[in-house]
Amino acid sequence: MSVRRLACSFQLPAARVGRWIGPRKQSKAPRRSCPVSGDSELRQAVEQLCLEERYQGYGYRRIWALLRRRGWTVNRKTVFRIMREKGWSRPKVWHRPYRPKRVEKMAPSRVDESWQIDMTSFQLADLTPLFLVVVTDCFTREIVGWTLDRRCRAAEWVSAVRMALERRGWQQQGDLANLVLRSDNGAQPCSKRFVEYLASVGIRGQYTGYNAPDDNAFVERVIRTIKEEEVWLNQYESWAEAHQAIDAYVRFYNEERIHSALDYRTPMEFAQEQASLKAA
Repeated sequence: MSVRRLACSFQLPAARVGRWIGPRKQSKAPRRSCPVSGDSELRQAVEQLCLEERYQGYGYRRIWALLRRRGWTVNRKTVFRIMREKGWSRPKVWHRPYRPKRVEKMAPSRVDESWQIDMTSFQLADLTPLFLVVVTDCFTREIVGWTLDRRCRAAEWVSAVRMALERRGWQQQGDLANLVLRSDNGAQPCSKRFVEYLASVGIRGQYTGYNAPDDNAFVERVIRTIKEEEVWLNQYESWAEAHQAIDAYVRFYNEERIHSALDYRTPMEFAQEQASLKAA
């Protein structure tokens, strides 16, 4: 009896009836033969390359390229299949991050407990770049150290920290008990010279997380204020003129500029109040 007559009898579509009485599809497709990957000579050539001392770290792409240089005409996927079956393929490399994405926000409770350092740049009238490094106390918002130079090496970062220590009158490691200096992950703060200097004076260095400028928010805000109120409003003709202007503004910032975070007091006033409370 034909499929169409059965479909008319059941009053169903012929395609559905055909599926009912037709041959069942295999649940699993038969394994396709791979005559190329099964070639014993090719497998031996791949094995020789993979087990050679200089090529043991190579992946299938490099092994495939070496085979082609030796006269083999073979597909790259074939080489991958052979190496995967034999266990010669290398896993994908994954580097575990050695610092977290975010670090805890600084919440200092006294003067000289938490410092932050960062760098910014601007140009003179002749487009010569200058680099400004700033060190700030997160508790009083005071600019404790800074440096301005035509270069941005680790030496300039060290000079800014040294200025901060000299202003505080600290000479020994015991004077820097529990002081933390946080910086970003730039080349200068991560350099050997800067890290060794912090260790020599007894400062505990700390880095921000990955792509997390908020972790260094105190000094970032100070730098923004310097640019808004001084740098972007003026055009300097020379390094000496820019240095003199920045020096004057730092004195104004510490001694005269009021801060909403300090209940509209200057950093100097706030630091003096904290000193008197500690003495009492």
